[in-house]
Amino acid sequence: MYDMEDYDFCQPYLVNGESILWTGKPEKGGFFFRQDLLLLPFGLIWLSFSLLWEFLAFQSGGSWIFLLWGLPFIAIGVYLVFGRFLQKLYLQGKIFYVVTNKKILIKRGRSIRLYDGKDLPPMDVEIHRNGNGTILFCEEVYTRRGRRHRTYFALENLADVAEAQNAISSMDGRD
Repeated sequence: MYDMEDYDFCQPYLVNGESILWTGKPEKGGFFFRQDLLLLPFGLIWLSFSLLWEFLAFQSGGSWIFLLWGLPFIAIGVYLVFGRFLQKLYLQGKIFYVVTNKKILIKRGRSIRLYDGKDLPPMDVEIHRNGNGTILFCEEVYTRRGRRHRTYFALENLADVAEAQNAISSMDGRD
């Protein structure tokens, strides 16, 4: 399927009795997903307001503290509008997924995350227009104030999404 050297990173994290059920990586392309429909307009508003703040602070002749105060907000806005997509482009080809019978390992660049199969939230599968799919792990958490917070991670833009979903479903503890 893929060059197995790309998946050597997972060997130190495997325990006795653990076997690899599926390996994969995101397909090229697919930079714009459903969550971007909310984040991109929010980022544009954030960046516009931050630039307006800097412009007004500069025009008013205020102290340099006001000018410096707006710079981190501009940086956040630039990341929300452009940086996320540049980061996806940079990481393209550097993301690898491994599903074992006990956990999910995700390598993004030099970062490795491990998710125990017993603690995984429910799984949602989204099929994209191009036939690829994304597996989302979503969970609603209720706090004392009653607010809901959705936390998730995803296996994005998979050509063999059904195989990945079947491997995750057959993990120990998910039966």
